[in-house]
Amino acid sequence: MRQSFNKILLVATLLTCSCSNKAESDTAEVNMTKRTDISETIASVFGNGRIETEFPLVQLASPSTGILDSILKNENAMVPKGEVIAIFQSAAEEAEVNRILQNISSLKAQNNIDEEEVKKGEFKTMKALESYERTKQLFDLGAETQEVLDEENLKYKVEKSNLTKSLFQKSVTEIEIQELYAQLDAARAKQNQKNIRAPFNGKILEWKITPGEGAQVTTTVAQFLPEGKFIAICEIDELLANRLHLGQRAIIRNQAGDKVISEGEIIFLSSFLKRKSIFGDNAAEAEDRRVRTVEIGLDKQSEMLINRRVQCEIILE
Repeated sequence: MRQSFNKILLVATLLTCSCSNKAESDTAEVNMTKRTDISETIASVFGNGRIETEFPLVQLASPSTGILDSILKNENAMVPKGEVIAIFQSAAEEAEVNRILQNISSLKAQNNIDEEEVKKGEFKTMKALESYERTKQLFDLGAETQEVLDEENLKYKVEKSNLTKSLFQKSVTEIEIQELYAQLDAARAKQNQKNIRAPFNGKILEWKITPGEGAQVTTTVAQFLPEGKFIAICEIDELLANRLHLGQRAIIRNQAGDKVISEGEIIFLSSFLKRKSIFGDNAAEAEDRRVRTVEIGLDKQSEMLINRRVQCEIILE
């Protein structure tokens, strides 16, 4: 009797568990269906973001050790590529350039003298040769002595030797001038290292040092913004990340979400999910949730603040 009761109780327990598991399974399936339905019916998706530039900011570094002499362009000034925007003190470099220029000037004067000596030597050598040849003709006819012929030949050889020396001296001077020009190029290159030039067309955002301050090599002296468009970089939760595509319209609002800053469209979508970055406000959430990075090209390009936090609404339909 007791064994029969236990069997009945066991069967009832199994039936109850089976019903309970089926109910939970049905409930999970309903919840998943509801979640899928909700995801498919959402018309917009929101994400945190910030205003950035098409090209990254450039940190301009000091090309050499020295003291900043002057700033030629103020902050927010637009400058073309290659323009000098600041100058470091370069008295020593300038003195070296001037010294080389003076030496070049002196050697050029010497080269002019050498050229005159060569011309004179060429003329004397030609005359000495003509005199020797006339004497040789007379000697062959028996109208001149061997002694006179030898004297004319010696005069010709002396003038020819002098011409060779003048040509050699002229070539030495020209080589020295070429070497000085090479030194001048190096000295001017060193002097130009004291100048900071704009690496691209763009805008100077901020000077990190002021005239009179010293800087070491690679010390950041200014922040530079290359010419380009403003974009909004946003992070969208993974739940709706697969519903994004290029060209979708977006509305950019301030961080509070109550004022429209600009509109635009998606121009880039990352091909992977990552953890939330500093866009997220909840530290724990940043560890648990994954997001897709979206870049939005903005219709409005004026009055944009770089690194401004914004809220992005992407229209899914």
